[in-house]
Amino acid sequence: MLATPSRAPPPLAHAAPLQNPPSMPSPHPLWLLPLSLLLAAANGTLAQPPESTPAAKDAIAASTGAVLRGDGAQALQALTAVPVEEFAGADRDYRSCMHDRFARSASPPMVGTIEDPFARSVLASYQAYWWTALTTPSRKAELETNLQQDLRKLLGEPAGAAPDFDALEALLRAELEKRGYHALTGLTPPLRELMLWRKQTRRDYDVALPEGPQRVRVELLDDFVSLGWGAYGRCDRGSTGGWATEEALFAVVPVYKDGLESDAFQVVFLGHEAQHFADKHRFKDLENWELEYRAKLVELVQAGATLSQKRLGGFITSQGSDPAAPHPYANKQVVDALAKRLGSSPDTVPLAQLQDAAREELFADTRRRLSKH
Repeated sequence: MLATPSRAPPPLAHAAPLQNPPSMPSPHPLWLLPLSLLLAAANGTLAQPPESTPAAKDAIAASTGAVLRGDGAQALQALTAVPVEEFAGADRDYRSCMHDRFARSASPPMVGTIEDPFARSVLASYQAYWWTALTTPSRKAELETNLQQDLRKLLGEPAGAAPDFDALEALLRAELEKRGYHALTGLTPPLRELMLWRKQTRRDYDVALPEGPQRVRVELLDDFVSLGWGAYGRCDRGSTGGWATEEALFAVVPVYKDGLESDAFQVVFLGHEAQHFADKHRFKDLENWELEYRAKLVELVQAGATLSQKRLGGFITSQGSDPAAPHPYANKQVVDALAKRLGSSPDTVPLAQLQDAAREELFADTRRRLSKH
């Protein structure tokens, strides 16, 4: 992830478990259900399928992609277009949570538990802003102004010295630090961000990038209260795994459930963010989507078969045409560039061929940028 904070951040606390409502009855007539589900119903075994159907999995991918583009209504529409009976286990819980969160006329109660009254009020303000911005994307600018006004009221007299939102958030971070919370603020396009955590440790890594080794300082963040708007908008189905500044990398430890030696951490975090770190020092004028484009290519170069398939699948199902939403836009650029280079869809070629194409595209992109200087 590429955040554009006013300042490099620090740690957080785990959000309280989400309280999912009972599954909704399907709005679809029986003749639209898959034959397997109808037979199960006839046999009295429809309690829940062993795993979600392909249509349900596609709906989940579409919904998470829509959230990252800043459109919660589209995310909910993708999920409710598929009968609830086709979702199993955690997928069904996700559908229920998304319905409970977005199929309503007013912002839901704050998600998470914070003892400190000031920090609790701050998080409640951000979550109300996220919910309204995701349900009515056309009001994004107006809602950002409203959020700024709420924060000025919470900060009181000191806020009068802040000329803009970035300066205001610097005061906000300082106040949260006094109360034991580290924070990431700023803009994680397309919305204003707030991640909160309590624990932070430091470690150095040497990362083997395609264009050469890169030594980085990594801040390991843990004990989260808020994982940010991307997690809130997806009912914690996914969240930011970390970000890079010109000084260090910041890793959201709870995301890497298989540990810091896992491929997910070594590739999706270290490879991806170390490329951001290198590019920030090498190229000073890259747009957010351009940084993401190059880092996503690095992921495909480094990932093994299973992770590569998962990451590429995510790129394919979550594409966008708006550079202001850098991740979906970069996904589209990666898929299009690789398809052109390979002469076919990138998910149809062997792993080695995909890795070679991603490496060649990264090198070609570097040459293009260097030729401009």
